[in-house]
Amino acid sequence: MHLIREAQEKDIAGIVIIEDMSFPVPWPDFLFMANLGNPGFIVYEDKKNIVGYSILGTFMDNAHLLSIAVHPEHRKHGIGSFLLKACIDIARCYGYECITLEVREKNLKGQKFYQAHGFKEKEMVPGYYLEDNAVRMYLKI
Repeated sequence: MHLIREAQEKDIAGIVIIEDMSFPVPWPDFLFMANLGNPGFIVYEDKKNIVGYSILGTFMDNAHLLSIAVHPEHRKHGIGSFLLKACIDIARCYGYECITLEVREKNLKGQKFYQAHGFKEKEMVPGYYLEDNAVRMYLKI
């Protein structure tokens, strides 16, 4: 059985593990703690284990996907898509008409994932990441 719910403090340790396994420059735990209480900070729980999370915030009057990740052992099962669709629903619920995000220029799999969900490339952002440029993408909802 799976459940998507708002993130809680008890989830942070599991989220940090997923984060560390997913990104070359992972967020520290205090950034996740700072997002607690944000209705766009959700987790995907499977058998009481956190196997994925996403954080939706705001940026320039748009909903903005800050982060999304799934534990490597649980990838390719639709969990990332499930989380992304939940973020889209949250954005709609709050009246947003667009979701934006940045993805590493070198992360072609990530770009294809977002394109498969209707996101389009808006612009390149040079030096966005310490060691890479970003592709800024958007989805009209």
